[in-house]
Amino acid sequence: MAGESLSPVDLVCYEDFLGELEAADEDDTYIDITRTYVGDPDTEDEYLTLLADREARQGFDANGTLVLDASFRTARLEAFTWILRTRKNFGFHFHTAYLSMIYFDRFLSSRYADRNYSRLVRLISVGCISLAAKMEEVRVPSLPQFQTGGLTFGSTNVKRVELGILSTLQWRMNYATPFAFLRYFIIKFSRQDSPPRETVSRTVRSILALMREIHLMSHRPSVIAAAATLVVLNNSLTRTTLETQMNSIAYPGFLNIVSD
Repeated sequence: MAGESLSPVDLVCYEDFLGELEAADEDDTYIDITRTYVGDPDTEDEYLTLLADREARQGFDANGTLVLDASFRTARLEAFTWILRTRKNFGFHFHTAYLSMIYFDRFLSSRYADRNYSRLVRLISVGCISLAAKMEEVRVPSLPQFQTGGLTFGSTNVKRVELGILSTLQWRMNYATPFAFLRYFIIKFSRQDSPPRETVSRTVRSILALMREIHLMSHRPSVIAAAATLVVLNNSLTRTTLETQMNSIAYPGFLNIVSD
């Protein structure tokens, strides 16, 4: 997307949280990137082009007007923390957690809600991860199983919130996430067909750290995946080097990082 920019400031502001994630078990943040694309290697470029075209149509807009006031940031952090913990409790894919936060960001950006009301934020979070799990997971917990941490909601209320989210997002629930691009970027930028587990795990942790700090409507998943991979492989990158590397992707309209 022309004008898309993920600056070093975006990549530095998450360092404290990334430090917390570094202490996590490597196995908990490792994903098998060979499963992100299981087709013919000769058609992988076509697959990635389709992904890029899809994310371009999904409305990720760095130039959009978003209200990111203090109440939104507080509500978002609360939702992110709970969703990530719930993902781990149920063994969900990271893609599911990311999808949940896309739903949360898009819903609260489009609908008025009392963001200072913790109970309402949790109810929306339950609705988001429940919908994401239905989209991505083989086994989906019942609604009562999602309700932990002292807050409980009737199934009718959760289903009403789910319908509100579906309506607000116009039933468009199948979004691309950075994890679909990891295999391509890690192999391309590391120049290794079988990158070390540590590289994959650290890149996943970097995506989670960025996911905590930035509004997911503002950055295309391919940009987040590329930036996270480059920072893991070389944490001394300057902005110019970062942009040069990301602009080296050959597909027309794929990343298109533009200097300010």
